[in-house]
Amino acid sequence: MVKPIRRSLARRLGRNMGDRRRAVGLTQEQLAEYLDIDTLTVSRYETGNILPPLTVVDTVARLLNTTIADLLAEESLPPLEHAERIGIWLSGLSVVDRDWIEGVVKQLVQRC
Repeated sequence: MVKPIRRSLARRLGRNMGDRRRAVGLTQEQLAEYLDIDTLTVSRYETGNILPPLTVVDTVARLLNTTIADLLAEESLPPLEHAERIGIWLSGLSVVDRDWIEGVVKQLVQRC
């Protein structure tokens, strides 16, 4: 019974770690460098093949500006989390580019 629960936890944690890592614009290589581990280990965490130690989960949460609870969450991201993710992507752009993208997104939302 423990193995299926552990496997499910590892997959969920890995999926959430990968989603959050991509949302903040980091590659697996960059995360591995921050953690001082091999890129293959990060890949194994994100695919759920390895359940990382709690100390690693805590460090990852801090690096990705989230909480351990969010990394362990079973639910998909709420709309505000999506908005935060988009905000992170936009933060590196110029004001002109951000305004242009905002206009495009507004048109898309109105069309949907």
